[in-house]
Formats: sequence, structure tokens, C-alpha cells
Amino acid sequence: MSICSNNYFPYVRILFNSLLKYHPESKLFLCLADKQDSLFPLEIENITIIEAEKLNIPDFYDFAFRYDIMEFNTAVKPFMMQLLIEEYNFDQVVYLDPDIELFSPMESVFLALDNGSNFVITPHITKPSEENTYPGDIGVMQSGIYNLGFIAVNNSHQVINFLHWWGRKLRFYCVNEQHNGIFVDQKFVDLLPAFYDNVKILKDTNINVAYWNLLQRNLEKKEQSWFVDGQPLVFFHFSGININNNQRLSKHTNAFHGNLSEDLQELIDNYISKLKYYSFQNNIMPKYCYGNFTNGVFISTIIRQIYRKLKNVWYENPFLSFCDYLNQFNRSFNNNLSDFPLTNLMVFFWESRLDLQQSFNIFNNNKDRKRYTFWFLETAEENQFEYYFLQPILDKISGKLSHYKSLSFSQKKSQFPINVIGYLKTETGVGQAGRMVINSLQSVNINVKGYHIDNNFVRQNDFQVRDLLVSKINSPIHIYKVNADQLGIVQQEVKNYRNKPDFTINMPAWELSKFPQEWVANYGNIDEVWVESKFVQVALQAKLSLPVLFMPPAVVIGNVKAVNREYFNLPKDRFLFHFNFDFASFSSRKNPEAVITAYRKAFRHQKSDISTGLVIKTRGYDPDNKNYQKLLEIIEEEDDIIVINEYLNHSEVMALMNCCDCYVSLHCSEGFGYTLAEAMLLGKPVIATNYSGNCDFINQETGFPVDYKLVSLKPDEYPFAQGQKWAKPDLNHAAWIMQKIVENHSETQNIALAGQNKIAVDYSPINAGKRYIKRLQKLGLI
Repeated sequence: MSICSNNYFPYVRILFNSLLKYHPESKLFLCLADKQDSLFPLEIENITIIEAEKLNIPDFYDFAFRYDIMEFNTAVKPFMMQLLIEEYNFDQVVYLDPDIELFSPMESVFLALDNGSNFVITPHITKPSEENTYPGDIGVMQSGIYNLGFIAVNNSHQVINFLHWWGRKLRFYCVNEQHNGIFVDQKFVDLLPAFYDNVKILKDTNINVAYWNLLQRNLEKKEQSWFVDGQPLVFFHFSGININNNQRLSKHTNAFHGNLSEDLQELIDNYISKLKYYSFQNNIMPKYCYGNFTNGVFISTIIRQIYRKLKNVWYENPFLSFCDYLNQFNRSFNNNLSDFPLTNLMVFFWESRLDLQQSFNIFNNNKDRKRYTFWFLETAEENQFEYYFLQPILDKISGKLSHYKSLSFSQKKSQFPINVIGYLKTETGVGQAGRMVINSLQSVNINVKGYHIDNNFVRQNDFQVRDLLVSKINSPIHIYKVNADQLGIVQQEVKNYRNKPDFTINMPAWELSKFPQEWVANYGNIDEVWVESKFVQVALQAKLSLPVLFMPPAVVIGNVKAVNREYFNLPKDRFLFHFNFDFASFSSRKNPEAVITAYRKAFRHQKSDISTGLVIKTRGYDPDNKNYQKLLEIIEEEDDIIVINEYLNHSEVMALMNCCDCYVSLHCSEGFGYTLAEAMLLGKPVIATNYSGNCDFINQETGFPVDYKLVSLKPDEYPFAQGQKWAKPDLNHAAWIMQKIVENHSETQNIALAGQNKIAVDYSPINAGKRYIKRLQKLGLI
């Protein structure tokens, strides 16, 4: 038997195939520490798969919730072995980790069992290990004398008693806390030889060979067979191997890293070759079914640790209810200092770290409590706390930070328009966003005027709101639709053309998770900030001592030029992917190269009955054409990748998007993602990095989110890059999605339709306008 989650199927395929080769008489079982996924079948015949949930584990969801994926995979071991002995009545059971491969029969194991040993285990090392590399003697003592990647047992009362004892311990204590003397299931088995006499400690050096003992053993290949210390290798344990690095045996040690012996290099190369053969299409990793709350929110390690410390058993399903408990405001800490109430998560996190306790006195110091609140928001991303856990904090502090006093009744007259100040004629994204603010306010019958800020660097020929523009600002309410870096400059420019406002709102765009401290000073005369995404809300609220509110914007397509593909010289008979970006928004952030690479991965070497193409539309300021030339060089001699680098008005841009079949954005970060929302409104399936502002409207139901990992920005990649992180999209995952979209038209269209409805309803001008007016009414401004 073995145990793994879906993501380890490539490993367990190697194990089971080697077992079938050397022990064809055996019955093979897999305990799936996950749920079966039809998209990722095991694809090996005669293997019995038993999901962990089907085992006799008390309070299963409590059990699954308290452990991360590694801990959970080890915690189910005694329960699976109990099942095979007590219900299937097997005489002998052998457990092997999924990252093991057999090279000859396990004769010594079965000989020990046949000779009456109830247990067979192998020590990590069989002689002193005093090398300077991990694990050595001390590391072995910390993690466990015996390696529990292997254990064999007979069906006996002793074994049954032990498995039940082991299961009781792992029910609550299967944790990776070596500093506390516990290492998952493994450390408990140090006690096994003390409990029972008939324990065979198998010291044969040709069995369970791995990075932890290979320095003490001689691996060699003779006549196409593997030997260790002159004996045939029985099985090798490839713990910590990396499919993308054949120069390192294991990520867990610096030993066997570069300059490998010829024989070891061949062994590693062979195993990695098999891993690649058995890997999923495009190396896509299945999702772990116990990795998220039922509502989709990620369960971080710290959340599991908090859960374990609370009580032994959560009497409800924690996947359903524990997230709500974490979001409740802590009663013990919120009796007196109510200006900045703390959620349970905030309190438990503070209690878990000594450095936080030393830095913030949250008991009786309101200033420290405020500082801790802002610190919690600013570091939420690196601590893996999703927006869900920040929303109650943001809702509370936005009210606490507001210092506005309502206008008197006499001032609330309809003759006072709301003034929107921005680049209202410019043919840019920020210009269009400003015009949409005016459009949204008009849609709910608000008296609104616009004041245009000249920008000589871009075209200023958009006259959608020309009739509403004024040369003098005369209103008690000003909305600045300009970004933070220009806010001070714009305010100074219009200073001589306006009456002093009673209330000033800024609606900036920003694209990274941390807001620059250098721009905070620009907000001295601002009363409130409205932002387009939850991502930006967290970034700004962590820095600004004034309310920052999430106000989803309006998204409209406008008039779409009635043209077909021929107008743009596009092929008629291809499924076309599309990406549109502005060089002025930084190609490093927009990441067009990633779209190209993912497209190549999807279709260069994959057979398909449908021809495909990729259309990239570029625009904006590109100094010296450097980035544009780089883009052309990347796609040289690839006739199915088309770059359009010419001016198109908004109607033509929408027409081009409409002529293509699917929109792709593998951005590193987005403040909102207007082109994605526009494509969705056109009814196109949208593939997008599952990070930043677009996550408000793109999920599994409305689009095709792409996995990513966070990486640190290089100093020259983006303004204010120091200390920032953004997403590196998983291009294998993106390529896989591209293939699925081409292959599964009906399913794709259902998701695209849901996405279209999402934007049409939630991001309509009238609903955006209703949100604006609701807030202004709450403030007493209208």
C-alpha cells in the first residue's frame, strides 16, 4: 500500500509499476489523501483506491483541517493499515512511500515477516553520521530513528494494538514540530522497539537507500543492475527529488548537489525521466481538496496552527465555519479600546509570534492597536491572509478614520454639481475611467460636471463628455480621478480655478500590493479614497489614515465597429487568442512574453484538429522601440503569432477583441484589469493570472484563473519595486487551459456567459452610480 494526494500520482505510478514487476502476486492499495478527480485519474489497472474520508477516522473533517498536506498524508497511515488488516484480513501489509522505486524483490522483508516478526522497520542510518551536511546524527535524532517511508507488519494482536495506539496519537499530534520533539507519524515509532520484542530492525544497507544514508553506502551499477555495498539494490527512496533539477538528489540536503558520481547521476536521470513520462499533461498539478475553506478561501499554515491550539475538536465542520469564527471580533480584546477592534485571527496571530507581542501592546494601548491593524493589512499577502479575512477590518476602520461632518441642509442643493477632475479627453485607460465615473453618476441622475487636466504626452481627442466639461470648478464635492503620483500636482494646478471644497475624494489606480510611502503626503487635503478593487483597497488602507473604500467601477464596451477579421488582416479559419497591452503600463508587469510562451507550450507540439493563432495588440509610449523590437524578435518566423502595433480608436479595439475567440492576460499584477472585464462583457472566455485586482470578477465560475507563485521584483522591473512581490504565472497551467478551451467549446461558452453576466450586472454604470450615491448619502453630502 501507499498513500498520496492527487498531485503525487506521477510518483506513485512509478512505485506501483515497480511493485507489479517485482511482486506481481501482491494486492496493491492506494489511500488517497484527497478526493478523486476525474480530470486526473491514476491510470494503473488493478489498484484499489480508498479515499481517506472513507477510513474509520473520528471527526474526519476536524482531522483533515488541522493538518497541512504533508502532515495529513502521514496521519492517515495507521488508519489505512487498520483497514487492510481488520476489514480486508490481509496476513501481511507493507507500506511504501510514493517516491520509492523497487529495483529487486523485497525478499528480506518478507523473510522477516515469515520468521515471526510482527514489525519490520528500517533505521535512517546504521553507523555514526558525523558529516557536515543534513541530516547527520542530530538530524536523525530530531526527525526519528526509523524512516516511516517503509513499514511492514503481520496481522496480529500486537500489530492491531499498536496501530490503534498510533492512530490515537496521530489523531491530534501528527505535526511537523521537530523543535517540540514531534515529527509527523515518524517520531512516535521510536517507541516501537521498546513496546514489543518481535520488531525486526532491518539494517541491510541495500534497502531504503536515500539521501540520509547514501554517504555511508556505495551505490554502483553493474551489467544493467543496481547494487549497494555489493548487494542488489532493493528499493531507493527519492525523497525531496526535483523533477526540474537532475543535479541534486534531494531538496532536503546540500549533499549530492552537483558533481555527482556517474552512477548516481544515471539513477537520478532515469527516475526523473520516468516522472516526466508519468506526469500530468503540461505538468498541471491537481488542487488539494482540503487546501481551502468551502467558500474557496485558502487555508494557510498559520490558520491550521491556530485551529490546533484552540481545542481538541471543533464541533462543526471547520471547512464551513472556522473562517467565520476567525472573522469575528475578539470579545476579550475589544471591551475598552473599540476604536480599532481586533478579529479573532488578528489576536491569535499576535499571540503566535513573540516579535509581534514585543512590538505592539494591543491590551491597553490604542495607538499600538492602530499600528498593529495597519501592519496586519500591509503584511497580509506575505502571511497568506486573503481579502476575506481583511474585509471586516477594512469595514470597521473606514468608519473610524472618517472625520467628515455632514453639510448643513441648506448646502444639500441640487444646483451644486459634483465635480469630477481628471484626464477626461485623453485616449487612455485612466481617461476612460474618469469618463465612466461621470457616466455612472449621470445614470443615477446626479448633477455632475467634469474638469479636464491637459496631458500633452498622449492623444486628447475623446469627446464623450465634452458637453459636461467646465473651466471653473464650483462644487462642495470634488472627485479626483487621477493617480497618487499626480494628485499633488493636479490639486495645485486647479487651485486657482475652484472654490475650496467641503469634501474631496480621490479615485487612484495602483498595481502592486504595497503602496509607496513617498505618495502618502499627497493625501493631506483628501477626505476619502475610492478604489476599483479589493487588492488596491488593502494596499492603500495599510498606508493611509483616512477611509479607503472598495468601489467597483463601471465597464462598458460602447460602440463596436462592425467589421470582420479581414479588416484586421486576421486569418478566418483559426481559433484566435488575444492580448492587448500598453507599453506605458510597463511590459514587465503586463508580461506579453508569458502569453507567447504559454501559447507555444499549448500548441507547438500538441496535435489538434483546430488551427490556432495568437493576436497581440500593442500601444503606448515605448522609448526607442526597445520593448517592441524585443517582442518582434521573440516571435520571429512564427506566422500564427500576429502583432498589431498601430493606432486604433476604442471602437476598433473592441472590434478587434470581438473578432478573436479568447482573451489571455498572464500579467504579474493588475490594479483592476479593464481589458479583461471588457472581453468578458463581449462574451469571450478570459484566461487570467489568478492574482490582484481581476480576482474580484474572475473565478472558476466566470473565467479561467491561472495558478501562480509570488516572486520578488527586481530593482529595475517597476517603479517602487523594492520590497514588492508580484505573480509569476504558471505557464504550464495556462497552456493546459488554452488547450481545454479549444477542445471543450460548450463548457467554455457556459463559463464565458457567466462572466458576461457578472460584468453586465455588477459593473454596469447604473450599479456603479448607485454605489457612489449610497456612499455620498451616508456621508450626508447629497
